[in-house]
Amino acid sequence: MTTESVAADPAETRADITRLSARGYAQIRHIFVQLPDEDKPRASVVAKMLTERKHRALLLYLLLLTAWPWLHDRREPLEADIWVRALTASVGPTWSASTLSRAWSDLAEMGLVTKKREGRLLRVTPRREDGGADYEFPGGRADRWNAYFALPDEFWNEALFAQLSLPALVMMLVIAKETNYKREVWLGYEAVGDWYGIKPKSAQKGLTELVDRGIVHRRIERKKAPLAPGGETVRMWYSLTGTYGHEARSALQERARKATRKRVKAQTVKFAAANAQTGES
Repeated sequence: MTTESVAADPAETRADITRLSARGYAQIRHIFVQLPDEDKPRASVVAKMLTERKHRALLLYLLLLTAWPWLHDRREPLEADIWVRALTASVGPTWSASTLSRAWSDLAEMGLVTKKREGRLLRVTPRREDGGADYEFPGGRADRWNAYFALPDEFWNEALFAQLSLPALVMMLVIAKETNYKREVWLGYEAVGDWYGIKPKSAQKGLTELVDRGIVHRRIERKKAPLAPGGETVRMWYSLTGTYGHEARSALQERARKATRKRVKAQTVKFAAANAQTGES
């Protein structure tokens, strides 16, 4: 008599990771995409990952930040098999114990995680998205080092993470950052080098893939320019669509803020009631 396996599959593992985070999105600081000082080089970690082709490291770091709201309180580190299963899909990079170990090492070398061996398990702790400090949740802070954009859980639960090439993933993060406070952003292939440290060819490849997949909408703006060779200038404006669009992500963040306020209010009422009961006894 054979017994059917009841082991969780990759999709179920990802669904549990996002469910436990209980927010609906991951918080990714803007400085992961672009450093804030305009009089200094702006390229940040994402550009380095693209240049060095650290696709797995990028995905792993994004998943770590997604899981961190509950993972940071977990007594034991998450087993390697769970990370591998969560990152496995029918397409995209393949994962194994060795590629996972290499990705953790890449992240450590970039200053994005710290590693500590605890028996047979590896405890990994994220560092700030630019690698410049210990990690803290950005919370409600909106200064230039803590402003963040939302990466919806659908990125994992609909397996988009595995479907995008590295250039497309990087450009998706760029647009998500730039449209945190507005619906669309102008991007010129030549300008992305100065702004983000991304080569024009990589930006073009990534943006074309995102547009072809329908994840990004491209709006062409033409303006009369008498002194231009063709008598006009053309600008390309980009916006994320559906779940990833500015409006949808803003709604997710507002829902999370309301839930937090409700939870804090309930805790305050409970604390006040406990104090009143203590005073009466």
